[in-house]
Amino acid sequence: MGVLQLDDATYESIEHDTNATTQAAIVVAVAGLAGGIGAIRDSGWGLIASPIGALIGWAVASFFIYFVGTRLIPSAQTEADLGQVLRLYGYASVPGIANVLGFIPVVGGIVGIIAAIWGIVCAVKAIKHALEMSTGRAIATGILAAIVAGLVLAIIGAIFGVTLFAFS
Repeated sequence: MGVLQLDDATYESIEHDTNATTQAAIVVAVAGLAGGIGAIRDSGWGLIASPIGALIGWAVASFFIYFVGTRLIPSAQTEADLGQVLRLYGYASVPGIANVLGFIPVVGGIVGIIAAIWGIVCAVKAIKHALEMSTGRAIATGILAAIVAGLVLAIIGAIFGVTLFAFS
């Protein structure tokens, strides 16, 4: 609840609790499973693919957030390790659990939009705390990390002749 309420003490506690990485992975997997359940009308494969995709996406995004935030645009106060980013960014996916309602016409779409927006807010807060930076720098880090990750995935996809991400 503290993550959803944007409670600074909760974010700091997660950041420094090295045992919370496994819990963060569970949150990511549950949010992915909820998204799969919410998309059950589209395909039953989402129940398997969504949690796996969520975990892979979490790991990749966390790495690029860490890289961009510590190497490309660190603040003078930036001091972080990848574990801190993994924990906080993982817990920031908790709003995605609301996507379990995605199969309900109209309501599911509205809840999905709200969850996505709140997830972005939680992610920015997570980046801010994990990398000890301002909100503006955290937003820039998130955007740059998404661009870098997209470029890397596009290059890998071009090399292997596959699409690794899609915009829908």
